[in-house]
Amino acid sequence: MADLEDGLMRGVEVAQVATDRASPAALRGIDLAGQMCCALGAAVYADDHFEPGDTFAGRGKQRLAKPVGDWLSGGAQPVLLVAASHDDDLAMLPSGAAAVVLRTRADANEATLFAESGLADLLGDPNGAPIIPNGDYGVGTAAYAVLCALAGLVAKQRRAGTSDVVNVDAAGVLRWVNWKAAAAAEMGRDIHRRGDQAEWPVVPCADGHVALVYQERDWPNLMEMVSDPSLAQEKFNSFAGRAKHRSEYMDVLRGWAATRSKAEINQAFIEHDIPAAPVMTAEDLLDDALLRHRSAFVSHECSDGVRVRTPRLAHRIAASVVQRSASKPADGPLPLSGMRVLDLGIITAGAGVSALLADLGAEVLKVESHTYPDPFRRWAGEAVSPLFKCNNRNKYGVALDLKTPDGRARFLELVKTADVVVENFRRGVLERLGIGYDVLSAVNPSILLASISGQGLTGPGCGASSFGSTLEASSGFSANVTDETGLPYITGRNVNYPDQTVVLYAAAIIALALAQPNRGMHLDVSQRDVAVYLLGEQIEWVSSGDMAEAQDNGRCHRTADEQWLAVGASGVPSSIAYLKSWVAQRPAADALAELAAHGVGSARVLTGSEMYAADSNAAQSVFARSPDGAMVKGAPFRFARAPMSIRLDSPAVGEHTERFCS
Repeated sequence: MADLEDGLMRGVEVAQVATDRASPAALRGIDLAGQMCCALGAAVYADDHFEPGDTFAGRGKQRLAKPVGDWLSGGAQPVLLVAASHDDDLAMLPSGAAAVVLRTRADANEATLFAESGLADLLGDPNGAPIIPNGDYGVGTAAYAVLCALAGLVAKQRRAGTSDVVNVDAAGVLRWVNWKAAAAAEMGRDIHRRGDQAEWPVVPCADGHVALVYQERDWPNLMEMVSDPSLAQEKFNSFAGRAKHRSEYMDVLRGWAATRSKAEINQAFIEHDIPAAPVMTAEDLLDDALLRHRSAFVSHECSDGVRVRTPRLAHRIAASVVQRSASKPADGPLPLSGMRVLDLGIITAGAGVSALLADLGAEVLKVESHTYPDPFRRWAGEAVSPLFKCNNRNKYGVALDLKTPDGRARFLELVKTADVVVENFRRGVLERLGIGYDVLSAVNPSILLASISGQGLTGPGCGASSFGSTLEASSGFSANVTDETGLPYITGRNVNYPDQTVVLYAAAIIALALAQPNRGMHLDVSQRDVAVYLLGEQIEWVSSGDMAEAQDNGRCHRTADEQWLAVGASGVPSSIAYLKSWVAQRPAADALAELAAHGVGSARVLTGSEMYAADSNAAQSVFARSPDGAMVKGAPFRFARAPMSIRLDSPAVGEHTERFCS
């Protein structure tokens, strides 16, 4: 299957180009997106703004031998990946060109992206500074959006024979990731970082830290794991009781963790089915048994003879069936027009993927039952949660109880006319329901089953319980979100960062797979692997024996008028104390103006409500209104010639069953 996994873009030519005003963030985002294209089999060429060579982002690319305009005028038809500023006029794009344009402000960096999106306000302790993650999380997430937009372009070219220009606003992509803060703002609330008072805290252990992620239903198992009689007291028997006596039970959990290693604790979590995880570093990941099983890293020999390992892309093809017909033609202007998707996804990781496929033009049928509806329907204390609406607009609702023979039979009838099934159940559920890939492909050999899981379909510990924040800890994300004391943080329910990035990546891979000649397959997409990929440069450093510290993306400093300012890294550690003092003496507006005059990218850290208000005035808003007026998550990019839109409200359970199940 490896040839197919690495060949979803074989035959596609990609040219990375940039304007002279493109920011370092835009350049890096396009470079990372280009590397993903290389890994998918595309021939990638780069202009003089980029450096092909022995680096994570540059490996496998070729230098563009002549100006892109000359190349295009000679009859070449590459897809252009363009790094640009918001103010750039892209006269380089000829009429009819296919391009994805990643735009930022001219001085954008990781610090400004996390500050202006409101994400920084959710990271850290409320009594301390917001945190800017180290590494490429902001630009890497934008790169995933670029890949998804590019996949849409490829699908559109292959299925409809038409091209388009897709605009991606990097800051908008990060706002899109922070959609729960926008939903809270719509309800008149603001969510903020909570530090050690977070529902899911991070605590020290004997050789690092662990993230204590668990639900109400996991408390009995947690008590059994810790085996401390004091936890059996009546005052800890309810969520309200534990909240009232938090410091007492947390002292017990901290004491238990402090004497055990990460490996011991992780094994205990697995044995007791608790969705928690140790905070893993790049070094830990390189030695991880499950990642080894998934062949998650590939080895390269650099020109100086040093061997390095880098992450593979996050999808595997578990099975495939070759059909002889051509790929299905589009019946509308959007890339996936004419495609039917059966959505078994819940919460975000599954339902969000199918929502983005709907935005790209697919007809999406949300399949759930009255006895087991999507749990998001009741979150946030609303009759129909705005969180549910954000991930389920543009869908039809079909009610089927897959545990009954009738429900299963009716589902398989739908499979006969479907192109894709999306699911993110726990491993083994699909097979126990009698609708595993073998059954689906027997009914429809060209069906594409996309299994979105925390850690993949096979391997040691792959079936362990996990949430997005579990994967923040186990993927290296949390190790890069540390305060001045070195304490790591996770985002918790406020974001669950890997839940958001997997939506972009999985939708991209599904769109590329659908653009292939009609070939059924079982896609295995691991959320953890999607997050690990964004540590590419760190993984490479560590595997080469270079134990250099993780890339510092800047700090947040308090201003004289009690605002937080995120300032991009200066590259001089000794300047941090000076900058902190300098910012403290100035109001935010004055500090921002002076920093901008000196070419230093900085931004005020916005709250969720401020971010939501700013989005409504942005050139490329990522929040929208469904036909019933509800605020919903929009698309993270825009097609210029065939705009995407919110066509349908989120459905009631079974609202359209009669229409699709006669």
